Amino acid sequence: MISDWIPKATAEAVGSLSLSLSVQPVPEIDILLSKTVLFRGKKFRPTLCFLMGQLFELPVQTLHPYARAAEFVHAATLAHDDVIDESQLRRNRPTLNARSSNARAVLAGDLLLSRVMSELAALGQMEIIHDLALTVEELVHGEWLQLEARKISGVNRQHLETVAKKKTASLMAWCCKTPARLARLSAFQLESAYRYGESLGVAFQMIDDIIDYDSSGGKPFAQDLREGLVNFVTLEMLEANPDLAEPIQRLLGRESLGSQWPWHPHELSAAADRVRTRAQAKLEVADQTLSQISKSLECLNDEALQALRSILVYLRERIR
Repeated sequence: MISDWIPKATAEAVGSLSLSLSVQPVPEIDILLSKTVLFRGKKFRPTLCFLMGQLFELPVQTLHPYARAAEFVHAATLAHDDVIDESQLRRNRPTLNARSSNARAVLAGDLLLSRVMSELAALGQMEIIHDLALTVEELVHGEWLQLEARKISGVNRQHLETVAKKKTASLMAWCCKTPARLARLSAFQLESAYRYGESLGVAFQMIDDIIDYDSSGGKPFAQDLREGLVNFVTLEMLEANPDLAEPIQRLLGRESLGSQWPWHPHELSAAADRVRTRAQAKLEVADQTLSQISKSLECLNDEALQALRSILVYLRERIR
């Protein structure tokens, strides 16, 4: 568990992070959000923000509004994604659109994004706001590209890596770069902080794709196929055995897939192993980047540095 290794100050900051909106004209929105996309999340992105800020010796209270913004943006994307995917469950609970309607889910996500803009604008950090605006644009691009490839078996690696960078990694990278901006670090250090988050985020997506094909992973086996998506593991099987293209094409987007699969178990296992190797390489890049950051700093918080390295260990452990 993440809580086992994060520093006490970070754990307390994450635990005390307020996600209340207090929408006076329409209190139903706050209630719906608190029961769905803001309900007991892992707060992984705020944790990244607090840890990177602690590494740079920033006061915890300085980081609160940016960690809150990261979680709100993430929650907004979840609300919108569930509408796009027509999902009825998230974390084994009814989605926002299932509890209300697609229209209300879209509006609630829009409200989260508008609240982020309002709260960050009040802080006057225009470069950070600009970075976040570009990040939201990346999130949109990633979702758009993923939509274009839905129910298409012939996607390539570049497409999947681009989607992973935009849809998963971009917000994590913003969470890492923002504390570096607040600490007024150099352009090299800003870029390095961003690269740590981006490499971490792409590995995160690869690991999630491995878990998608793990029957004990906590969600339906091959959920991405059910949603019409080729993920990194599926791509590895297709590249190793082109004869799978037609049967996998027939499976894409079918809610009921049955239990007979067109691949052999050893093909799936070998594909997962290859994705595991690629994820390990991304985590190694993140580790090397973190070393470069630490060497470039005159003073740093060693406890936060070890915690940021522990994130990489935690992700490696998820795919052993």
